[in-house]
Amino acid sequence: MNDSQPNPQKPTLGHLLAKVSRLVGGRMRMRLEEIGLHHAQGMILFHLWREDGLAQNVLAQALHITPPTATNTLQRMERNGWIRRRRDSVDQRVVRVFLTKRSRALRDEARCSFRELDRELTAVLSKNERKILMASLLKVHHHLSQAMEAPTSPISGRQASSDQAKENR
Repeated sequence: MNDSQPNPQKPTLGHLLAKVSRLVGGRMRMRLEEIGLHHAQGMILFHLWREDGLAQNVLAQALHITPPTATNTLQRMERNGWIRRRRDSVDQRVVRVFLTKRSRALRDEARCSFRELDRELTAVLSKNERKILMASLLKVHHHLSQAMEAPTSPISGRQASSDQAKENR
């Protein structure tokens, strides 16, 4: 077989990452549901447990979701007593999101669930394999995150080249 021809039996890296991501997401959803949360709610709380009082738009960016989607999810979470939202005292245009007593109480249980999932994911890997996988995934994540943040051309909608990006700044 010619090396330039893809092997239909061997998945591409992107395809394999997508498949693993779906499997991990499914496991995470299952674990979050066990403690009474939907996936998006768990991800929002995860960010707030790290830094309470984040701006709503910052949460949307961190989760790679649109502001209206974030608003809908946060409204449901507020109705269910997971979070409270209030205007920033300095800039009234900014809405900040805060943990409630209920969501703070869930933190240890959720962290335990995340640690269990991590153990499940890494059980088949040696210490060195875990280290290499983590470094490689962080490198790919960084690259893709930067690519997502690159300015787009107003005409084509495509990402501008690095020279064009510098001109746009």
